[in-house]
Amino acid sequence: MKKEFLESVPLEKFAQLIPNRRRIIESASAEFPEYEYNANRLAKNLHPKVQHTVVTDVKELNGAKLFTFRADPEKGTESLAYFQAGQYISLELKIGDSLLTRPYSLCSSPSQALKGEYQIVVKTMKNGFASAYINENFAAGTKIDISAPEGTFCYEPLRDAKKIVGIAGGSGIAPFLSFAKAIADGTEDFELTLLYGSRTEEEILFKEELEELQNRCGRIHVIHVLSDEEKEGYRHGFISAELISEYVDNDTSVFVCGSQGMYDYIWKEMEKLGLSRKNFRFDAYGEYRLTDRDAEYLTAHQGKVYELTVVTNDGLTHTIPMRCDEPILVAIERAGIKAPSKCRSGECGWCRSRLVSGEVYTPEITEHRRQYDRTAGYIHPCCSFPCSDCKIMINCEGLE
Repeated sequence: MKKEFLESVPLEKFAQLIPNRRRIIESASAEFPEYEYNANRLAKNLHPKVQHTVVTDVKELNGAKLFTFRADPEKGTESLAYFQAGQYISLELKIGDSLLTRPYSLCSSPSQALKGEYQIVVKTMKNGFASAYINENFAAGTKIDISAPEGTFCYEPLRDAKKIVGIAGGSGIAPFLSFAKAIADGTEDFELTLLYGSRTEEEILFKEELEELQNRCGRIHVIHVLSDEEKEGYRHGFISAELISEYVDNDTSVFVCGSQGMYDYIWKEMEKLGLSRKNFRFDAYGEYRLTDRDAEYLTAHQGKVYELTVVTNDGLTHTIPMRCDEPILVAIERAGIKAPSKCRSGECGWCRSRLVSGEVYTPEITEHRRQYDRTAGYIHPCCSFPCSDCKIMINCEGLE
């Protein structure tokens, strides 16, 4: 069969194969074709290095503000990355001479991202450097660069129970509002019972929106807990182990988001419930503030100011002061040095830096380094405090 086939093909056709190929090659452009694999395109859309956005709406809430962001095509961002309910974005800010970031949980539904829209809620905190600046200065038209969605405070059906009890305090309602919206529009598939603590009825955030979601979807249940007043229709006191036990069993996952004080309180209440640690999920701790648990460190270093030498991967060296009562990252940002950071809680590892010399203190509750990093001299500046003069190397790759 092969011999018959070869005999039937004119030899002159074979003779023209190489000349034809040469003509095609010579007529082609000398430029390498711009081709992007679908997997690479998808990864870039889901995990952009930076997202250029513009504030399109600002809504006044009870002691807080709701900000809506959309993509800014004028700066090259055509659409916003999709996210999973419970994730956060990190805002890049320039306040005076300081360059810093602040993470905020997305309170919008993931489906809103498909329409090119994110929402966050910002409550002005006592002595809040960034929150006060945002609420005083952000308005419709403000342009702001943000990170891709980050974080692991998300529902995972392989790990979490189908029944979730959420514990929120103050602006910690943000990820739970995203959860509730996602359940209502079919993006997420679980039942949410939310214990939401506020001081007074007036301070409840998104009260009407939570009621509307609860009425619209039978898998969303909201229990408001007021600490400073007693009113009909509300639970009074704190979200204690006794209250939590009314809604949890061994087939329940508990998600917690709020202030550091609330986290410390819930940790103690959790021990009274007798549930396994795997049943509890805590959102990122936030920028750590030293407390009585750090008494040994404070006694040895209180009031001291050390010298920090920062070497960036662009070859520049900076020598700046750093206070012992603030994370090393804060000293870097205050000096106007652009440093990588996202969660500011020690969890994401984005600020991972090499400690060349010196000693630092890392609170146990924010210690999330790999064992290799601990032994090889890498630190997370967002939750490390100086014990001496230090020299570190930071990686600025990916920053724009």
